[in-house]
Amino acid sequence: MHPPEDAKPALDMLRSLGGDEMLAMMMQTFIQFAEERMAKLVEESEHGRISEVAGIAHSLKSSARQLGANALGDACAITETAGRADDAVAAQAGVKDIQREYAAAKPWLDALAKGTA
Repeated sequence: MHPPEDAKPALDMLRSLGGDEMLAMMMQTFIQFAEERMAKLVEESEHGRISEVAGIAHSLKSSARQLGANALGDACAITETAGRADDAVAAQAGVKDIQREYAAAKPWLDALAKGTA
């Protein structure tokens, strides 16, 4: 699985800093972080803790964008904004969008983490 075109500038920049090995290590770290954060995001959403949802979305947003997962970063930004505005309905819908975008990005993130993309 190959990364989307809009991910290439971020990935090229990261490769220029540390090569494929560093990129793979960063992807492995991000996937572990994202898996933990996704579980917490769902838990907080289910319990109606919208300010926590906003905080988790914020932390995922920055990391996702740095690694070129722009659609995931965008979903996180929208969810963060909704959470900060205390809009529970929009924030909870945003959690579903984040889950969908993460699932879409996971195959190419995994491939980069394994050095096969």
